[in-house]
Amino acid sequence: MQRLRLDVRGMHCAGCAASVEAALGSVSGVRTATVNLPLHQAVVEFTPGTTEPAALVSAVAAAGYNASLPAPPSASHAAEDIGLAEQTLWRNRLILAAILLTPQLVLHLIPSHHAGPLGWFAWLLATLMQIFVGGPYVVSAVKRWRRGAADMDTLIALGATAAYLAGCADFFRSAGPHAGQPSMNLMDGGLILLFITLGKYLEARAKGSASLAIQKLFSLAPRVALVQRDGLSLETDIEAVAVGEAILIRPGDKIPLDGVVLSGQSAVNEAWLTGESLPVEKGAGDTIHAGALNGQGSLIARVTKASTETWLAQTIELVRRAQESKASIQRLADQVVARFVPAVLVVSACTLAAWGLLARDWQTGLSCAVAVLVVACPCALGLATPTAILVASGRGAELGILFKDAAALETLARVTAIFLDKTGTVTLGQPAVEHLEPAPGVSPERLLAVAAAAERLSSHPLAKAVTSAADARGLERLTADEMQIIPGEGILAQSPAGAIRVGNERLLLRGGVALNTNGRPASDAGQGRLLVASGRQYLGVILVADQIAAGGKEAIAELRTMGVELVLLSGDRREIAERVAAEVGIARVIAFALPEDKLKEVRQMQAAGKITALVGDGVNDAPALAAADLGIAMGTGADVALESAQVVLTRHDLRLLPQGLRLAQATRAIIQQNLWWALGYNVVLIPMAAGVFIPVFGGRLEPTWAAAAMAASSVSVVLNSLRLRRFRQHTAPVRQLTRLSSVIATDM
Repeated sequence: MQRLRLDVRGMHCAGCAASVEAALGSVSGVRTATVNLPLHQAVVEFTPGTTEPAALVSAVAAAGYNASLPAPPSASHAAEDIGLAEQTLWRNRLILAAILLTPQLVLHLIPSHHAGPLGWFAWLLATLMQIFVGGPYVVSAVKRWRRGAADMDTLIALGATAAYLAGCADFFRSAGPHAGQPSMNLMDGGLILLFITLGKYLEARAKGSASLAIQKLFSLAPRVALVQRDGLSLETDIEAVAVGEAILIRPGDKIPLDGVVLSGQSAVNEAWLTGESLPVEKGAGDTIHAGALNGQGSLIARVTKASTETWLAQTIELVRRAQESKASIQRLADQVVARFVPAVLVVSACTLAAWGLLARDWQTGLSCAVAVLVVACPCALGLATPTAILVASGRGAELGILFKDAAALETLARVTAIFLDKTGTVTLGQPAVEHLEPAPGVSPERLLAVAAAAERLSSHPLAKAVTSAADARGLERLTADEMQIIPGEGILAQSPAGAIRVGNERLLLRGGVALNTNGRPASDAGQGRLLVASGRQYLGVILVADQIAAGGKEAIAELRTMGVELVLLSGDRREIAERVAAEVGIARVIAFALPEDKLKEVRQMQAAGKITALVGDGVNDAPALAAADLGIAMGTGADVALESAQVVLTRHDLRLLPQGLRLAQATRAIIQQNLWWALGYNVVLIPMAAGVFIPVFGGRLEPTWAAAAMAASSVSVVLNSLRLRRFRQHTAPVRQLTRLSSVIATDM
């Protein structure tokens, strides 16, 4: 199955998106077609050989829209370019509408302006307004009608044209021998177009703000790299740089590709990846990532990943896929939208007939029918979910939380139980020296230096912890050789001062070393205890333990306050797992867990009715990650874990876990607010526009105010979704829509 992304121009509402999806879905060989209105994109999955990309483009064109295949170098900015073009289009239409309508408003203040030359001038302005501002709606509506479809443009075209024609009839009647005040002014059609165009412009601006996060990601990496070839630095497109080639990163440059430093020294700002604003020192052998900002030094690096495989490229692709996907609740909204416009046309026709035939008031009937056409707003329903997903996935990427699709956001918001793998998730998976207990008369420095001399000959993780601690203290490097591993006991090495033993009691006692360990066993509270001896002299104990990941305690505490059930999974001994669990605050521990055991525990929790998530980083977590309702992988984990998970935490910071949970809950709340608002708006205002409440309240919704309400409806849904851009860890997820004026000023 092949996956293809198309840029689509000309879509203005949810009905447009539905038309494009239907057109693509009708092509032979297409399995799925998903349109994202805010991104102006369509994603198609089809069988290669059965259909061709050209056939897909033609199908979109036949539906009345323009589709194109983005060229690889510009594909990253295609959606942004289309968004800017859309904003420019609506801005120009808005300016033209204001220029044509302002004189009409001034003339309206002059008594009897509808008679004489002033009246004819007003009619001319209204006609120009209908042609140049309303004309594009009419053209679009005719295109849809020829293909048996109707969308938002159809409603606007019918409403504005009907208002204009009724205004013309009133004008010619008032200018004739039976002159009188016109009952439907020429300005009604112009005001309808002005309000709708203003709403579309504000909506386009707001949608542009919604995609700022992914635009920032696109701008992180430069499009060219300085490749070292034949002693020269050649500026080359990053797509043309091969893995293994050397690149030059100058002071102040953004790093174009992932690589390993060959030479040079500099401080690199990796804030986009790690969240830390402080630069990190980089030298020979260190890893660098695309998008990071180089400091004052120059670096020569060997490229380790192609441009499409860098961490930045993978992050962008994950965000794009999340934004392109559809939440399950959106599919219901799409079904409503597909039937919405035809239903509104029927309601409008029935309104005109009811007022004309039953009430004998064709003038009111026409006004109410026009109001029904322009007040109806399928756009709000169509934008309710995708705009929230767009903003939330972008905000998640900024925080270091990547959602693979909209379903992951939905599921995370409902999670009630979380399994956490111990090593590499709750802990760093990197043992470190925690404490030194030298024997009487032995300095801590000598204890550590002697142990490090033997451990340098070993590749065991505990050996690395000891040698790293010795190096960090700048201790003298003692010499040792002939290292021998004694299974179940430790290691034995030879030095000029005698044999060095690092291990448990059995190893030292077998060498005739008199111990003074205060009666404590070789393993205490889950910590690794390395006893050290030189010759027959007992030097002391080194306590080594895996380190808790950053923010582990705070994250677990917050998850508990959110009512989430927590379980620690570990393949280690029970005493080690229980020590870690007690340190971070997890009550339930499952130790000695093999991959099949983790899978079994997940399924048992699901059978109990829990919505489960599993957080892991290793190959042995992949089966359980795939089986859980939601798999969450640490971004530093194995590739297979990342492939099995639906959510990726880009750095080893457990505080991202409750942050992601709150973001998902806030997104769900925003979507619900948007949908209730969109449904409630149409349920209340369409009958009001039809004049249903006239017998009760004695008033109705005039066409101009109906147009203003329609414009405000779409804009309010987008602005409500934009609140997710300000999401912080403690943002209240169900706060009602407030301070819209400040949102407009800040985000638009």
